[in-house]
Amino acid sequence: MKLKSRTLIASTIAIFALMASTPGWAGEITGGYGNAADKLLQDWASFKAESRNNTLKFTSSLSAGDLSQLQNGKLDFAILNAPLSDAELNRLNLQQYPFALSGVAIVVNLPNTMAGALRLDSSTLGKIFSGEISSWDDPAITALNPKHDLPAKPITIIHSDETSADYPVFNSYLNTINANWKAGDAAGRKRTWPNGSINTDDLSGRIAALKGTAYSIGYLPMQYMSQPSISAVHLMNKDGKFTSLSDTSILAAASKAEGDDGRYAGLTLINASGNASWPLSDFVFLVISNNRLNDEKISDLMSILSNGLKFGSLKPTLHNFVAIPDALSRSIAGRMETIASNSAASKPQSRGTADKAQEIARAKAAAEAQAERARAEAQASQEDRRNAEARKAKLQADELAREKAVREAKAAKQAADEAIRAAQAAKLEAERLAEKNRQIAKAEKEKADRERAAREQAEKEQAEKEKAIEMRNRKDEDPLEAYRRSVNQE
Repeated sequence: MKLKSRTLIASTIAIFALMASTPGWAGEITGGYGNAADKLLQDWASFKAESRNNTLKFTSSLSAGDLSQLQNGKLDFAILNAPLSDAELNRLNLQQYPFALSGVAIVVNLPNTMAGALRLDSSTLGKIFSGEISSWDDPAITALNPKHDLPAKPITIIHSDETSADYPVFNSYLNTINANWKAGDAAGRKRTWPNGSINTDDLSGRIAALKGTAYSIGYLPMQYMSQPSISAVHLMNKDGKFTSLSDTSILAAASKAEGDDGRYAGLTLINASGNASWPLSDFVFLVISNNRLNDEKISDLMSILSNGLKFGSLKPTLHNFVAIPDALSRSIAGRMETIASNSAASKPQSRGTADKAQEIARAKAAAEAQAERARAEAQASQEDRRNAEARKAKLQADELAREKAVREAKAAKQAADEAIRAAQAAKLEAERLAEKNRQIAKAEKEKADRERAAREQAEKEQAEKEKAIEMRNRKDEDPLEAYRRSVNQE
């Protein structure tokens, strides 16, 4: 029994050694760096055991959205936060696939302003970023925030270059709401920002600048929203409702999204309709080259993503993304699986590769036959059966523990969100009571001032009246009597 088991192990090792010596069996699937979705993709890759033939990595020397690197082979895939148009897909010979939902927040650093308390509509927001509104006490802002004591301070815009991952979403939204901003987005022209704006090199620099610059405004991906001293703005959406950035408002924006023709060029959520929709919601896209569709790395990548879309829907939540709704997710996963299966079926083989494949197939068949005999012998051993059941029980326990950990993480996140909302509500209530007390004190002071003024006026009128009577009495007095009185006084 032990001898045959050792033989089986040796045969299996030989098969994997042969696989490792064959080109294409192992390697790195490479994407660019700089998009928050890289951690989600790596988690999905770890989640799918079969993908470990090829490891997923992100190179810090290349940008996640650098499409030129797809064509020269330096990147196997790119990540974008806005879809490419049909014309761009055709010109660059690319394909794109959405795999998660996200959103961009508008944030401010205003003293004594809590998250969500400041309200802006699309017209006012567009005028701020286009430079038409430059002070926090502008009437357009104060009209939307009557309970705020907005300062007469200049607005400082914090931004990054147009290559940042969240800029396409922010830019697309501004283009829909402000004509001056859209006019400055002409092809080949570098964006001109209002005077006094601060340009930062990357996302970490933008966050630091927002934290360190009072009376500033900027934009951030939802994955980086938990920042001290930075508050999220409530925006009025297309349906005229004020909304905040959340999983719910992003799903509301995506509720009517469809997979169109599989090119996904029209799959945008910018300024989507719906009472609860967040206007800066977006799909996150994976982009690959048509020239690489028969590459085993791309096949493995498509398999990772399709498996993640079908079975790893909790992973986006753990990485502060939002899972795509089930119906659309299944449709996208099906298209990815087609690419994966077609790649495996149509991959051309050289004579040497075919010979190696035949050797692998023969070795695999021999190993499977030997494994079958070993399994037949193992069935006769009660101890082996118990061990197998124990291993199965352990695997099930591990899976249950993983699912429990995911549920607990999600529950903790929900509890934290509820605590934040409760704190926000408490602060709003405290502000409301303080404002009420101020109004009462003001009314009482005004009443006291009115009463004092009335008393003073009455006393003045009485004095004038008495003086007038005295003057009249003196006028009517007999001249002789007046003379005598004056003599007596002397």
